[in-house]
Amino acid sequence: MLLYMEIQKILKGKKFFIALIIAICFNLFYCWFVYNYENKSVESTKQYIADTERQIKELQKKLKKEKDDMKKRLYQEQIDELTRIVQKEKLKLQYGSNPKKEIEEKAQYYKMMYEISKKTGNYRELEINKVNYEILNENIKRKKYYSVGGQFDGWTYLLSQSYGIAFFIIIVLALLIGSGIVSDEYKEGTAKLLKTLPVKRSNIILNKFIATVLTISALVIGIQIIFFIVLSIITDSLKYYDVYCNWISKHKVIGFKVYPVLDNVRLLNLLECSLLQLLIEIIIILAISGAIIFFSTIFENGAFASISFFTIIIAISIFRQKMLVLKTPILKLLSLIFPWELATVYTNSLPGEIEWIYASSYIVIGVNLLLTVIFVLSSIKIFKYKEKV
Repeated sequence: MLLYMEIQKILKGKKFFIALIIAICFNLFYCWFVYNYENKSVESTKQYIADTERQIKELQKKLKKEKDDMKKRLYQEQIDELTRIVQKEKLKLQYGSNPKKEIEEKAQYYKMMYEISKKTGNYRELEINKVNYEILNENIKRKKYYSVGGQFDGWTYLLSQSYGIAFFIIIVLALLIGSGIVSDEYKEGTAKLLKTLPVKRSNIILNKFIATVLTISALVIGIQIIFFIVLSIITDSLKYYDVYCNWISKHKVIGFKVYPVLDNVRLLNLLECSLLQLLIEIIIILAISGAIIFFSTIFENGAFASISFFTIIIAISIFRQKMLVLKTPILKLLSLIFPWELATVYTNSLPGEIEWIYASSYIVIGVNLLLTVIFVLSSIKIFKYKEKV
């Protein structure tokens, strides 16, 4: 009953409608921006090729007239370099209309790099190249010539959310919905009325926390799923759900570094990657909601709660990279709090960033769930303390 009341209160508030409009508009703007960026990118690539080819012709004319051997060599080197760049850019354009060629050439590239890594004994590169080749080779066998990001469709939209976009919108919605969920009770004088209800004080905070989590989850994940379905239907990309696009591996420690285990790789298809991303988003929503409830309980002014919460987020974001080079392990754990790049959590990227520990998605999830519990329990304690004051 209390949970239902809290959800109703959020849904009826102006902040919810502002959050809903922001979430929808942000996603619409993102889709428009990426779609236009890709179209402009094609045109700019064509223009760049034309300009570079003109530059090559000018250099060739200079080369014919030049008599100094040193300058001739310099001109030839420039011509060779620019020719290589032109060929590379032309391949990009060909890939747009010929995804089969792109997948096959990428597969050959990773196979070649795997052989080189084998000779040099580079364990990490060996594993990365081996698994990337396996992924592409599996897709070729299935005749699924699809590359995420090759076009703007449902899968590209959904998976690209993991690179800071989903984190950003979660923060914005948390500030709007959660910053005043407790502080407004003090401001409006309804906190005392709440405490007269025949329920535990802890249940009041818990229900506010759950209501915040459910609302933010519905706005973030619900809108993502709607956009994904619409884009997938428009571009007919649902048929690619079984395409392999990523991988997860167990790890072993060699010296003080963490390396993937070659024979224990799990290939992930588009659907599995998307579901794992949504799971990580839920974990982040839990942690962020816990944090905003905590600050909302401390301050009786929603603006102060928002400023404090935002300051903490900015501080963690700024010092995240600096934390990775610190020698104190406990401080390095701070870099795993509120991971804004979700892809590093559900894929195999994390051990490459944090070599000092068995860095895996379990640690990130564990740290953020622990933080959630600490924030919620602290909020309950503060709420009870304020009752006595």
